[in-house]
Amino acid sequence: MKKALILMTLLPAYVLLVLIANSCQPESNTVKIIIGDLYFDPETIQLKADQEVKIELINEGKIEHEFMVGHGVKMEQENDDTNEEMHENNEAKQQNSEVEHGNHEKMHHEQAGISGGFKKDFFEGIKVLAQTELGAEFMEVPGHGTMVTLKPESKAILTFKVPNDRKGEWEMACLVPGHYEAKMKGKIIVK
Repeated sequence: MKKALILMTLLPAYVLLVLIANSCQPESNTVKIIIGDLYFDPETIQLKADQEVKIELINEGKIEHEFMVGHGVKMEQENDDTNEEMHENNEAKQQNSEVEHGNHEKMHHEQAGISGGFKKDFFEGIKVLAQTELGAEFMEVPGHGTMVTLKPESKAILTFKVPNDRKGEWEMACLVPGHYEAKMKGKIIVK
């Protein structure tokens, strides 16, 4: 009987302590995105502004993919004077840093009518902690944008705080030639 009374007295105190401990932890949101050959699963994710987020990317496909987020896909054939100048600057920078990110950007520039990144890069100005494994690579390529390239079976975790000015709907996409055109894209909604 005494044990039951003690338990009934301590249980509410324990519940209160658990609630206080959970409320003291910083808000965190972890989202897992499976990348397959020509799809993202899930196709739509939601994030909260002013919250720290972890996005875990896992390439379960048989080919290399990339993960980018932004507004307005730029196509290489959209060549006005500004884009031509950016293209020349990007090629010069690419030659200087080819060891860092391999032939990725060169591959994009060699094919007509393919993606040149996003007009507005979601990650621009955001400090991102990137952890990569098994052939994944986090890159910020001038003129193309922020991206993660993922070889088959590779993984990356991006940790960052979502700025309040990123509220709205963004597009996530794989901009490897032919993949975006095959509808390898999805949505990120920031509330």
